[in-house]
Amino acid sequence: MLADIGNGTMNVMQIVDNKPLEKSLATDKFGVSICMKEIQKELSKENGEDIPEMLIEPLLRNGLQERTDSIAKKVEHIATRYTENIRKRLADYGYKEGLVHLYVIGGGGCLLQNYSDLAEKAGVTFITDICANAKGYETLAEKKLRR
Repeated sequence: MLADIGNGTMNVMQIVDNKPLEKSLATDKFGVSICMKEIQKELSKENGEDIPEMLIEPLLRNGLQERTDSIAKKVEHIATRYTENIRKRLADYGYKEGLVHLYVIGGGGCLLQNYSDLAEKAGVTFITDICANAKGYETLAEKKLRR
């Protein structure tokens, strides 16, 4: 299974014998922006001021990096809840831990690596190349041209 977790959507596709199952392709409006907005809302309530994304994004991308302050704890709580919801949605789309190998691409992969136990699973591969989507489309285009 391939899961592309972007800012606005999560796209999921099953792959059998190295061939994508087009009918399994699903797009879910459950991208990282939902997690970010929830964090901003909660921090704004607590601090009485808007917190810009650029101050929260490093915590989502890189993890807490030993921070233990109240903002880091709030980010961790919300990001962990978000990743639990991603896992539930992946299960709804056919992900079965131990039976299905999961490939994760997109910026949301950082959240899964930092705020879930998926990175520890043998059957999960994180593709961290930010150009992975473009390279995939390039390969498809080359194959089509050769035909």
